[in-house]
Amino acid sequence: MSRRDLPAARPFLPSATALSSFGEFLARPSVPDRLQGLVEAYITKKTGKAWDDPVVLDRIRGAIRAQKGEYWGQADRRAISYRAGYRVLAYLAYQAPVMFVEVMHLLGDMAADGLLTGRMRVLDIGSGPGTVPLAIAETWRRLSPGRVQVFALERETENLEAYRSIVPAFASGAPGVRIEEPLQADLATLDPESLPRDLDLVIFGNVLSEQRELIPVARGRLVEPVAANLSPGGTIIITEPADLENSVALRITTAGLAEKGLSLFAPCTRLWSTSCRPDRCWSFREEAPIVPTRLMARLASSEDGYRYRNTDVKFSYALLTSGGHTREEYRVPHGTKALRLSKLANHLKRRVNVVVAKMSGDLGGRGNHVIKVCDGTPQKPVFAVVPDHQAARARALLEGRYGGIFSLEHVLVRYNPARDGYNLFFDRSSGVGQPGPGKRSQGPGREAGSGRPGQGESGRIVPHRARKSGR
Repeated sequence: MSRRDLPAARPFLPSATALSSFGEFLARPSVPDRLQGLVEAYITKKTGKAWDDPVVLDRIRGAIRAQKGEYWGQADRRAISYRAGYRVLAYLAYQAPVMFVEVMHLLGDMAADGLLTGRMRVLDIGSGPGTVPLAIAETWRRLSPGRVQVFALERETENLEAYRSIVPAFASGAPGVRIEEPLQADLATLDPESLPRDLDLVIFGNVLSEQRELIPVARGRLVEPVAANLSPGGTIIITEPADLENSVALRITTAGLAEKGLSLFAPCTRLWSTSCRPDRCWSFREEAPIVPTRLMARLASSEDGYRYRNTDVKFSYALLTSGGHTREEYRVPHGTKALRLSKLANHLKRRVNVVVAKMSGDLGGRGNHVIKVCDGTPQKPVFAVVPDHQAARARALLEGRYGGIFSLEHVLVRYNPARDGYNLFFDRSSGVGQPGPGKRSQGPGREAGSGRPGQGESGRIVPHRARKSGR
């Protein structure tokens, strides 16, 4: 019997209690002790020395410096000439802990959105030493959505060695998680027929940006044949680092994929149902930093230890589906007295009402809160600027969820020459509302929630309404 002959898997919507507990973990995330122990044991096995041996730590530091240099185009390739395997150890020490938590955030979002089901098939593209499958195993251990079958594609033999040593052992403690033997292949030359079919979720974790010889739109062509293996209503997650170049490239890639028939579920919302211009869209999500692992702490105990401490959870991402639905269903109705952001140039030094999605954390300083906002129409960046003494008027926006929808009322339009963009300035006559039936503005003396769909007053995650899976 094929999977298509089985009854459709039911959407999984965790209880408020389960998601609240998950949200509490993500508010102060850490890598489980058991996983840390497996990584430490692998380092010992690979090097023949204790994981915290000074020589081993110094070589891992050298590999981290080399990888950072390659990322910023300043590589000294001599720094990693001693053992290619230390590249994998450096990744496990420096990048993997943050990536592990990033993926758990996105899986938690999918659970709250009703995008997980009780029976799933997941493919991790460019798996490396298995960070994404590890995050899946930990998420399933905490939320117990049901059964999940995890496939992986990876090119490098050294990564696969680490994957086989760490991932199955860690996943054995997560009920319902089945780890399949990874496929060794290159994404750029991949035969889609070699991939599993009827996939519910495909994850491209920081892998498309590695195709540096391809322009962003061409990177999307690597996604298209893999997307053909999605089941009805399946989801694609693409993540990239939060820096300007990779973040903008991601938006261009996903805009091209949306034109090819995939639906952009989150975080972007085309509020006016128009095509966006993502060529200057630097947008990333920021969450609570991770607790350093034991390995990271030992690496950071050196004189220049700050170079080996990586705890900031900042990443760019996109969720695309084959089902046609979006996280935020609100669209600006015809006749609404709200200005499109593309028209701000004609309203300088005037007060306007706009409807926007929140597309950053707080970027401000020196007495101002600064939030990047978008409605799918601007050709230049737009920022909501809230002075500290006006923060109470904009609490819903400042505390709101990344990607959440807000109406900004009676804000002053200013041109920002430093960013070649526009500021929407808050003062005592401005306010924040949440569009939709029965929503009220937040202003002086008015009660308002956090404006954060999927979260309660305490900031804990609670379920959104279940989505139709299309299965």
